[in-house]
Amino acid sequence: MTSPGELPKVVGPDTALVRVLAFYETAGHTDPATAWQELTAAWNWAAPLTTAISGVDFPGPVARSATGGFTLSGQWRLPSPNGTGPWLALPLAPARDGTPDLFVVSSKVLPEAVRGLCGEGDDAGPAFRLENVYVPAGFVTHSTGEPLRATDAAFLWTAVSGLALGAARRTTDALPAAAAAELAAVLHDERLSLAAALHDGPSVRQGLSEGAEDRLATRVGQVGNAVHHVVMGAYEHVLAADASGDGHSLVRLVGAVSPILQQVRYVRELLPRDDRSPRKADHGDDRRISG
Repeated sequence: MTSPGELPKVVGPDTALVRVLAFYETAGHTDPATAWQELTAAWNWAAPLTTAISGVDFPGPVARSATGGFTLSGQWRLPSPNGTGPWLALPLAPARDGTPDLFVVSSKVLPEAVRGLCGEGDDAGPAFRLENVYVPAGFVTHSTGEPLRATDAAFLWTAVSGLALGAARRTTDALPAAAAAELAAVLHDERLSLAAALHDGPSVRQGLSEGAEDRLATRVGQVGNAVHHVVMGAYEHVLAADASGDGHSLVRLVGAVSPILQQVRYVRELLPRDDRSPRKADHGDDRRISG
């Protein structure tokens, strides 16, 4: 497995998307937990989102481990009174031990009073406090990673889809041959369809046509559905053989791949494409909402 510091030299927004898919599908199958950690250590995918400002109280914000993610508490301030968009990145103080320090939440978790203030005045945005807000592990990244741009969305979609396909394929390895073959066939078809959509396509920084992005977005959504179907099918197969599932390697594996499954379900929303077409310019971007 490539170390986090070397990942940008291997694949990134300058890499053809079909190669991005192949690299991350293999990485997701080989060691999904490590692959996810390396992706988020290498690339700060939350960089295009509105990022709140921490350090407005003492002690600062804290994150505590919880099942499948973290609980986040603390006080932050919006960087402006002009709204946040549907998702908001909440930072902690950068950690020296390499733990994640940037947590993405829905703007709906903001207190009503803060949401009501957004868009008023010319000064910095209001402060707000959150207590024990749950953040799935797949919505967490590192501020020290190289920032992705809004125009890099298709790279993240492809990388996460590849990880999800590989991780789901890994879950089928723990099943009897007949059950594994049926579920693996679903993944094989999805991978071929996604690869076909990316075939001969450029990297995201070379520029994708609007039609290509539309097709990719559709395929990514279908990959997410297929991956969840396969993982749940594998899990149900284990439970059919052992009602508790305790101690089965697949139970532990599902826990390890949960950040990838969480991310792939929402990746097109968490980092939507940067749509600057005249149609959006004329009518406003209906993906952006007031905080």
